[in-house]
Amino acid sequence: MAFRNQHFRKTVNLSNQVLKRVFLIAFICFMLLHVLKCKVIRFGKEEPTKTCSERSIIHRITIEKYYEKRKHWVTSNLGSVLFKNQPIKYTQQKKTFTVLTWNHPWWPKDYIKNPLNTCSVKNCVFTYDNNLINTSRVDAVVVTTYRGEIPLVRRRNKSQRWVFFNTDSPIDAFINVESKVKARAIRDMADVFNWSMTYRSDSDVPIPYGRTVPLTDAMMQNISTRPITEAIPYWEHKQKDVLAVAMISNCNNSERLAYINELQKYIKVNLFGKCAKTFQMRNSCPRSKNGEVGDCPKLKNYLFYLAFENSKCRQYITEKVFHNAFSKGAIPVVMGAPVVDYEKLLPPNSFLHVNSFNSPRELAMEIIHLSTNDDYIKTYHKWRQNFEITNEHGSFGRVAQDLCRLCEALNYNDKATKVYDLDTLRLYLDPKLLCSVKRKNKW
Repeated sequence: MAFRNQHFRKTVNLSNQVLKRVFLIAFICFMLLHVLKCKVIRFGKEEPTKTCSERSIIHRITIEKYYEKRKHWVTSNLGSVLFKNQPIKYTQQKKTFTVLTWNHPWWPKDYIKNPLNTCSVKNCVFTYDNNLINTSRVDAVVVTTYRGEIPLVRRRNKSQRWVFFNTDSPIDAFINVESKVKARAIRDMADVFNWSMTYRSDSDVPIPYGRTVPLTDAMMQNISTRPITEAIPYWEHKQKDVLAVAMISNCNNSERLAYINELQKYIKVNLFGKCAKTFQMRNSCPRSKNGEVGDCPKLKNYLFYLAFENSKCRQYITEKVFHNAFSKGAIPVVMGAPVVDYEKLLPPNSFLHVNSFNSPRELAMEIIHLSTNDDYIKTYHKWRQNFEITNEHGSFGRVAQDLCRLCEALNYNDKATKVYDLDTLRLYLDPKLLCSVKRKNKW
């Protein structure tokens, strides 16, 4: 009996060892298959094998390097989340905030559609009843700069945060104000407002036209196993006969139109919008309700988009870059903010800046060189393996993020009281400090 028990135990131990070996072999096979699946294919060529874990490490290093240049930026708590890739560490308030958008008639009707549907917070309600400004019910008052008007109240509720709102460049911040009043518009706003709400990264409530954000590890793994062209929107539509396109409806800026005219001497450029020379080109793209050119499907056919802003002001980078270029799979050729702003706010190695070239001819030669070298032009899309861009402006049928961002700021930002004096306001709204003046063409 003892012998049988001993024999039984040996048999059981042997079986366990066999099972362990089987499981070990199966695990090794699984990992080998995992590695084989994670080969990187770029530009149609298979590179040396990288495991998913190796690519994850490279991905994280790339992201950390990108955000390293932003670590010294002055930002609000919300700004740190949006521009420094920092997680939300702030406890959402239990109360419900009431926000009054003062004298802003077009916001509730056309601009805002369920503003908190995709928001990280839901505890805000919005009102357009100006009579509530004198009550304790209102927690924040949003005032646009466009009209240069400021609410007049008998007894201002000191617990309210008054927020000045502007999405245009400082040159157009007071666009509906008479010229003789503009000179004192900023002075009148001094010592009135507590928060800024602009496209600038250092605003209390940042509302940029778009942002560069890192891909999740899973999204990165999915993209990096395919040719880069599969990550470029509309790559199969790109044409080589007309390389660049622009869409401009504000014809007051003669500098950008002059640059395009000079560029057309060396390469073909299609111009859509009100500033186009022919009736057909002026009306080739559908118009939105306010008469401006809307989303233009034709833009998907071009390798390059001339994202020439109407103002050359710090961090003023609009939907021309984020929607008309990046979302259409084009490389933006930019004119506007300084090169350093584009380098900090856009994906790495993703654009051409006119200031980096001595003349339109030199820029045209670079565009031609890129268009005739597939490997070279793909390097300007390599960022798509680690980053994506977001369109956050309320254009082209998208939900504007403005009121969502304000609600997030009410939840996350520092509760300390502050007031914008004249000098601080000028850092956001004075074109003399923030914008470069037109200069004579050196070409």
